[in-house]
Amino acid sequence: MDKNHFVSVAGLVTNEKDEILLVKSPRRGWEFPGGMVEPGESLQEALIREIVEESGIHVTITGFIGVYKNIKSDIVNLDFCCKYESGIPTTSEESLEVGWFQMNEVIQMMGNPLYKTRITNMLSKNPNMFCYAFKKEPFSFVVADEFKIGL
Repeated sequence: MDKNHFVSVAGLVTNEKDEILLVKSPRRGWEFPGGMVEPGESLQEALIREIVEESGIHVTITGFIGVYKNIKSDIVNLDFCCKYESGIPTTSEESLEVGWFQMNEVIQMMGNPLYKTRITNMLSKNPNMFCYAFKKEPFSFVVADEFKIGL
């Protein structure tokens, strides 16, 4: 039996004003920037590339937040914290709108229940790593755990 797992990365990008970078996807609405890791690419390279492609923003990765697995389609999403370095928000084929938003408004902007949970976890400043598994239709979490880093 063939096994195919797909890996995607996403970033919570903050700037010096503590604003959050969001992109508006043509398919999914408002979300944090990110996308699929390509063959031969590291997670870090993929994340930096995807953020630039979707938003025009250059970042430095500063931390890891969590992992989320779609148990039906075998997509594993890895979420990271990122710091704004340079660039002007710019739309692309992957983003209808791009902008900086206040922390207190970004959760309400997310229409997808998974994205609401992920952005809530991203903003929580929780020192633990989040580890979730979910089903999309109907949406439900199968596993929702937090783990300490290390021993």
